[in-house]
Amino acid sequence: MSLEILRKISEDMILYAVRASDYEPLGFDSDALAGVRANYFNAKCMPQEDKTDFSVQGVPHSLSYSMKNGSSLAWKITAGNRTEETVRRLTGGSYCVMTYGENGVIFKRQYFDSAHLWLRTEYYDRALDNRIVANLYPHMANGVMVLCLQEFSNGGMRTRELYPSMEEPAEGCAAMVYANSGNLWYDERFRLGEQAAEEPEAPEASEGFHFIMEAFTGAEPEDVLGLQNAAYLGESDAAPSEEPPAPVLDSDGKPYSAYDTIEKILFEAQKTNKNIFGVLALQDFGDDEPDAADTADAPEAAEPEAAVTSEAEPEPAAQATVQAAAVQKPDLQIKTKDGTYSYYGDLDKNKHRSGRGRTVTPDGVTSYDGTYRNDKREGFGVCYYKEGSPNYIGDWTDGKRSGRGVGYRRSDGTLHAGKWKNNKPEGIGARFDAHGNFVDICTYVDGKRSGKSVTFDADGKLIVTLWRNGEAVSKKIISD
Repeated sequence: MSLEILRKISEDMILYAVRASDYEPLGFDSDALAGVRANYFNAKCMPQEDKTDFSVQGVPHSLSYSMKNGSSLAWKITAGNRTEETVRRLTGGSYCVMTYGENGVIFKRQYFDSAHLWLRTEYYDRALDNRIVANLYPHMANGVMVLCLQEFSNGGMRTRELYPSMEEPAEGCAAMVYANSGNLWYDERFRLGEQAAEEPEAPEASEGFHFIMEAFTGAEPEDVLGLQNAAYLGESDAAPSEEPPAPVLDSDGKPYSAYDTIEKILFEAQKTNKNIFGVLALQDFGDDEPDAADTADAPEAAEPEAAVTSEAEPEPAAQATVQAAAVQKPDLQIKTKDGTYSYYGDLDKNKHRSGRGRTVTPDGVTSYDGTYRNDKREGFGVCYYKEGSPNYIGDWTDGKRSGRGVGYRRSDGTLHAGKWKNNKPEGIGARFDAHGNFVDICTYVDGKRSGKSVTFDADGKLIVTLWRNGEAVSKKIISD
């Protein structure tokens, strides 16, 4: 196939679906999302909406969806009582379609912009929650749409450039694309002599941390980047602001409540992070900190979020070029003794993290996903332990857990919901066991129970306990 033909195809290419052969079977016969996307673009972006039942390999499924211009995709596939695919809305009208395995763990996230154009696909370990194994995204190389496949392992990251062919190879290939030009097969060996891609500009790397020590006192979360689901932030049309990020407003023009966001994240965590729940141990929260890399605000990870587009949306064909150029690479790399951490998000003029962003560990696990100010966590964000389970979801001030939030104890799976100050519970907070059962509600001072707590015994009787500096002073059982 000539280079000119490939360039012509790439000019107005719209990618309906993309698959990498090492992580899922090639082919789109049973890919409902690919079919709906193809219908949408072939119908010149006319609305697509339906509720239907279908069968995959003899297993009955239910699908409900709505795909409209100017609106985020609404999408859900269930098999019996098990969710197989669902959508998470992101900033700027972008969204992420998440695919679950039989064990309830997300193994694939597909990211799309506000015009429903594909931005990238992330593959995750099918057994381990929130551990990314590969990232696949489009890239233009001398006028040809190529795919960049980043693969993560304990040895680091390997990047491969995959080139298109319109003829199905007999010996297989690395990826397959379903596009408005038909099926295309992608592999390194399809590269033509004139297709040599320019070396992407390497992200700036610092020789060690160039931040003040107070920046490394917090804890960290999908998305992965620490928090933020666990992923890489796209570029914004606007330049990063040196001022603290403006609060996100809801449809009524009021700031979102951290508790509203926590509720959504907790729902996702309950489905995907099965491993964090264990046996209840009644001990105070303040002493269970994340791993060392999580407490350093710099080493973290993030989930890719789609680019924020301008209000005047170009036509789909014109956006294909923008889509192809949306190469997701770190905005900052941070070298530590544990390896190189990647940051995706906003930077100020001094290359400090300020605004929305996500930090990812060398293993590809998100350490923190949320907002920053002057290289410290500030505002709402999610912090993760090294293995990917949540540590804290809520408000941050000056790099510390302060405000309203939910903390998880990894050792026993208990959860504390309430106010925090300087990384410790402060004021009234409620505790729940690993199964979501209420344990007690109590007043905390400097992370320790101080004041009265209320709970129930096995017979439903009310137990009021007086605490002082973490020790029970007296107890009273109320039967009526």
